[in-house]
Amino acid sequence: MSRQPKRPKRKAPAPGASRDIRLSEHPRARRQIRQAKAWGGLGACALAAYVSWHGGATFVDTALRAILWGTIAYVVVWGCAQQVWRQLALAELRAAEKRALERMREAEEAARLAEQEQQDAAVTGGGQ
Repeated sequence: MSRQPKRPKRKAPAPGASRDIRLSEHPRARRQIRQAKAWGGLGACALAAYVSWHGGATFVDTALRAILWGTIAYVVVWGCAQQVWRQLALAELRAAEKRALERMREAEEAARLAEQEQQDAAVTGGGQ
C-alpha cells in the first residue's frame, strides 16, 4: 500500500481579509431572515392545525400535521429569505460602489480644476 502525501492544511483567512458577502454578518439580513423563518413556521403551523382540526382529524393527527407543515414552511421560508437578501445585499454593494466612484470622480475633477486655475494664475501673473 502506498501512502498518499499529506496535503498542507489551509490556514483560515484573517478576519476582514475575505471580500465575500456573508448574510450572517449583515445585521439587517440576519434579523429579518430570522423573523421571516419564525413567522413562516408559526403561520404554517397554525394554518395546518386549523384546517386539520376543522377537517375532523384527531388531536394527535392535528398536532403532527401542524408540526410537519410548520417545519416544512420554516425551511422553505428560510431559503426564500436567503435568496431575497442575497439580491438585496448585492444591490446595496453596487450602490455603495457607485457612490464611492462618484465621490472619486468629483475629487479628481476638483483637483483638476484647482490645478488648471493655478496654471492660469501663473500664466497671467507671469505676463505682467
